[in-house]
Amino acid sequence: MNIETLKVFRDLVDTGSFSKTAELNFISQSAVSQQIKTLDFVLKCRLLNRLTNKLVPTSCGEKLYEAAKKIILVYENAIVSTRQFSVPSPAEEVRISTIYSAGIYLLQGHIRKFMAAHHNIKVSVEYLQFQQIRSDILSGRADFGIIAGPCNKLQGLIFLPIGEDKMVLLTGMSDKLARKRAIAVREIEGLDFISFEKASPSRKCVDEFFRKHAVKVNMKMELDDIETIKTAVSSGAGLALLPLSAVREAEREKELHIVRFNDAQPTRSLYLIYNRSRKMSASAKAFMDITGTRNTDLRRIN
Repeated sequence: MNIETLKVFRDLVDTGSFSKTAELNFISQSAVSQQIKTLDFVLKCRLLNRLTNKLVPTSCGEKLYEAAKKIILVYENAIVSTRQFSVPSPAEEVRISTIYSAGIYLLQGHIRKFMAAHHNIKVSVEYLQFQQIRSDILSGRADFGIIAGPCNKLQGLIFLPIGEDKMVLLTGMSDKLARKRAIAVREIEGLDFISFEKASPSRKCVDEFFRKHAVKVNMKMELDDIETIKTAVSSGAGLALLPLSAVREAEREKELHIVRFNDAQPTRSLYLIYNRSRKMSASAKAFMDITGTRNTDLRRIN
């Protein structure tokens, strides 16, 4: 006896017709008759009586009919539940808006680690200016933003430290400082510099370093991304104070020269930001776990 035979019996009682039962189960009428005979033989009792043009279950048939309905219902529910697990669910996603330098040089390590642990979760990264990043977080277009600090306070955002970049002095290979490995901070007094635009948090880090050490430089160019700044430096247009992580190995000693300060170590802090008023998805929480920020004390920008 199997599920298919019980289905045939149930349908025959329900329809009272061999032909309709055959259609419902995609078999012949003779196959329906054979399966009922098999049931009679196995159960050692008659299950159906034919009265004129009507099929009526016997007392044994009534008991089997009620049991068959329950068994088939359980079976069909089990099939539906199993198929739901086998059909891939819509891909979960973590959306990140980041400043270019952090996205390329710091964030990728976190993403590789996250995707190795969560194969079914998509990570989307968009590289934007820091003003756009804050807008994305507030509007819900992104789950997280990665920015450099310090930054202006903005109501509704929470920011968590995610890393710190050491900063170094970059020169072109033709610059006179390219012959040196380390200098004192006072040696950059009056030299031409290329940096980020004034509103940029990274620029604020640079300006704060100059103020702290009481040096004045000639800010010759203000550019909006790190790669353009490096191109300008390599062409000999001026010096730049940039994160060490943003200088690829291939650029060192070929296009750019790194000079360190022997009396100071400039740094810039990087922050993961999110909107405290929006419910965080399980995927987003998992990403925070990977970055180590989930249990960090929250510092709110009010």
